[in-house]
Amino acid sequence: MAQELTISQSEHKVRIEKIRERLKRSRIDALYLTNPTRILYATGFAHITTERPIAVVIPQENPVFFMGPHLEEDHVKQGAPLIEEAHTYPDYPGNVHPMRTFVKVLAQKKLGAGSKIATDTLQGSAGGWGYRGTPLTELMQQTKFTDGSEIVDKMREIKSLQEIRLLRESAKWSQIAHDFLMEIIKPGIADVLIGLKASYEALEQMLKRLGKNYRQLKWGLSPVVVGFRGQVGPDSAIPHSVYSKRKIRKGDVLVTEAGVEIGGYTSELERTVVVGRASTKAKRYFEEMLRAQSAALVEFREGAPCGRPDEAANKSVREAGLGECLRHHTGHGIGLDGHEPPWLDPGDRTIMDAGMVFSCEPGIYVPGFAGFRHSDTILVTKKGKDFITKYPRDIEDLTV
Repeated sequence: MAQELTISQSEHKVRIEKIRERLKRSRIDALYLTNPTRILYATGFAHITTERPIAVVIPQENPVFFMGPHLEEDHVKQGAPLIEEAHTYPDYPGNVHPMRTFVKVLAQKKLGAGSKIATDTLQGSAGGWGYRGTPLTELMQQTKFTDGSEIVDKMREIKSLQEIRLLRESAKWSQIAHDFLMEIIKPGIADVLIGLKASYEALEQMLKRLGKNYRQLKWGLSPVVVGFRGQVGPDSAIPHSVYSKRKIRKGDVLVTEAGVEIGGYTSELERTVVVGRASTKAKRYFEEMLRAQSAALVEFREGAPCGRPDEAANKSVREAGLGECLRHHTGHGIGLDGHEPPWLDPGDRTIMDAGMVFSCEPGIYVPGFAGFRHSDTILVTKKGKDFITKYPRDIEDLTV
């Protein structure tokens, strides 16, 4: 029987116990979480954040409980069996502000005056969407609050076998989606239409193959996204271009991106693609980008500083006389979030450990001409590194 493509309830139980062990060691009474990714990681509850405040509280010993709008009550009961209690308010902003309801519930749970609570936000709410409210710390001045964001974030740095399995499944479908994209790319068509068609065809195949074992956990129009993000022709020299102003033309350099959400996890696959025969100039930049990525990949190993791949990539680019074409560091952690710590950056002193997963994506950007970037998802292992994404890297294979 095929395994469900989500993190198991037993693994979430282990995560909650690890959080409680940390709370006991630090003499903290509870962890108060508002960030949706941290809530998903700890409890398996996936939800859509809006202006309505939501918090999940993990006490040192007592039941895990939810505080949020009434519209999420059935959702919590259905989708989060490890959250044992739900305390709700009618809606935001309400006759009584939700944050005052939270204060009342916390007091009932003996987490009021004299307690010590770790939280990922002193505001008491994830905020955004026009949210306004008195910070929780002002409403509970006799409670000691401490920064608890690292409690979950440090746990997320080392991926479990289940997490790696989901990332590999994501990579598999990202590669299939990218194959569809390569087949559809043609001059004279808007990049967004090509991306939508390839995303649809890959999603259709994935749902047919995975069936009931697949469950989308992150909100979005599609869990399969493949396209160009505006990096078309000269705009490919803008790393986060967002949109393109024109249709694809023969001779264009494109930077592609493919990501598929599996159980909340998304790998990263990006490639530099050439439409038609590559010019001598384009070939040179492509090869230097490839050389920089290869130099960075050598540095992925247990015990190496996270800044080492970035140093190697930058050295390669500068030795080619292209230092002015650098625009960003070499990569970042990846998992439940597309970008998460640690960072492949000289400012990050983290030491690589087996189980960490990163993107490796040094880029070369030539304003007015084109950008060149491959991104692969890499697992650090006891023996060195392992490619989670496996896709052709050479210009011959990436020419349409």
